[in-house]
Amino acid sequence: MAAPVISLRETLRHRAFRFILVGLLLVNTGYWMQTVAAAFLIREWTMGDPVMVSLVQSALFLPAVLTMLPAGILVDIFDGRRVMIVAQAWMMTAAASITLLVISGETNPWFLLALLAMVAIGFALSTPAQSSIMPELVGMKEVGNAVSLYSMTNNGARLIGPAVAGALIGSVGVKTAVAVNAFAYVVIIVALARWKRPESEAKRTPMTVRDALLGGLAFAKATPPFRNLLIRGGIFFVIASIVLGIFPVKVIDGDDFGTVFSFFGLGAVIGALNYPRTSAHFSRRRVMSTAIGVHAIGLILAALTDNVPILCALTCMIGCAWFFVMSSLQVGAQLSLPNAVRGRGLSILNLILMSGYAFGSPLWGAVARATSPDESLLIAAGVSLAALALTHHLALPSDHPART
Repeated sequence: MAAPVISLRETLRHRAFRFILVGLLLVNTGYWMQTVAAAFLIREWTMGDPVMVSLVQSALFLPAVLTMLPAGILVDIFDGRRVMIVAQAWMMTAAASITLLVISGETNPWFLLALLAMVAIGFALSTPAQSSIMPELVGMKEVGNAVSLYSMTNNGARLIGPAVAGALIGSVGVKTAVAVNAFAYVVIIVALARWKRPESEAKRTPMTVRDALLGGLAFAKATPPFRNLLIRGGIFFVIASIVLGIFPVKVIDGDDFGTVFSFFGLGAVIGALNYPRTSAHFSRRRVMSTAIGVHAIGLILAALTDNVPILCALTCMIGCAWFFVMSSLQVGAQLSLPNAVRGRGLSILNLILMSGYAFGSPLWGAVARATSPDESLLIAAGVSLAALALTHHLALPSDHPART
């Protein structure tokens, strides 16, 4: 018998969650505008070198890989709300520095990559915090909807941000595209400052950093369903990194790239609207495996065409599949993690996923340089289907929350 479905509208009745969600929408829109602008600038400054363009993703994810687990420890030891405020302020400073760099007229790609790495550090600090507070904002029964709504805003930003960035780059220039992001963080900082966290949740059991680290790793090792999430998610995101790493090279025109990539966000929004009902009728393993297969087919078809409207449709399909995999991972983790290790468990999951982007993007850049962007897409799709055949049998977390 299918589980009762709580509507997304019902979850939005939680006032604090709603305001924080709006703040995250603005921040993520600015973030994706900045990401597209950075890829455009690196391509211009390096004469289209695919490896240098792919390093934009490495700069955004590799520093996060190194700081994600310590960030999860901070969330489990301290107030996650305060950790998130500090992280947003850090990213605002880094975004402002990128704006100043572009306005100054400098064309140093390595300096831009270093500033993007600063953004990544703040992102790493914020990610486990914002994931861990969702049960407090909406309750565990609605955490799946909260994840879907958060992902919808993030991927709505993927839709809006690149499209706006492409329009701005083509009309008034790249400076405006990077400047918007620096101002977006004010809203989320204010929303977090106004939220009064429940006193029982704000308290933390005293523990040392060493004990927190070892406890989080021990939980991941001793819990097969959670460990399987890490394995399947890590493999998928190494492959999924090719979309951001290679599409800027495949789609040469800046306006077209912004348009094509915005359809990735549209696909993710479509996925967000359909994930709650789909996950209520089918097992998490089946949902994830089907989405991985669809994603691989999308890569194959994208390798066979340079037609922009067709690429938009395929990117939409890829984005929808990407969302189903990401939500299966995030909701599965939320349900399998006790409150005592939630921050560390989520940080381990996000560390694995970001490692996929950080190391996968330059890998596919090197493959594209040795072959071609289209051949690299075909290779990635083949690897994805082979990995799916080998890992489909792995059990994933059930739909019953872990005991706290």
